[in-house]
Amino acid sequence: MCQFYKQTHRSPKSRCLSIRVPSPSTQEIVTVLNNVAKKEGMTLPEPFALRIANGSDRNLRRALLMLEAARVQQYPFHVDQQLPLPDWENYVSLIARDICSDQSPKQILDTRSKLYELLANCIPPDVIIKTLAQHLTHNLDSSLKCQVAKWAAHYEHSCKLGSKPIFHLEAFVCKFMHIYRKAMASV
Repeated sequence: MCQFYKQTHRSPKSRCLSIRVPSPSTQEIVTVLNNVAKKEGMTLPEPFALRIANGSDRNLRRALLMLEAARVQQYPFHVDQQLPLPDWENYVSLIARDICSDQSPKQILDTRSKLYELLANCIPPDVIIKTLAQHLTHNLDSSLKCQVAKWAAHYEHSCKLGSKPIFHLEAFVCKFMHIYRKAMASV
């Protein structure tokens, strides 16, 4: 089973039949969440299950993890209960906040160790860059958002071509710090 077809090696690729399976629909995810909740002896309000399904971006594994985290956070569930993010995503959000608050060599060093920790916990580098770029662009104007998106795509691509993802992640952080500091100096 393969998630990224382009990254598979040629020899198995030539001997296998490629089958594309679409992501489950939101309603299918809600059905699975209700079945899991029933088997676990939980009552799951339909609107809350729908919010989890929509918040998971049609990713069943993520939806199940969000249900588990919501159960730990607060049970019985409430319709207006906040959806919990995965721990790694909260950690990326913290990294983005730190980068925006301080653009110094010390911050780059601290960020590098945090990025190493994410990589050590098997978070793919392209997911880290994408999520970090999303969190970094929350409070930026549209011209800066375009620049950050451009450089995120550039370093994500170079990350796939290179052998050490930490170098490309750190380069993206440095580039963002440069862009951000330059924009703040002109204001």
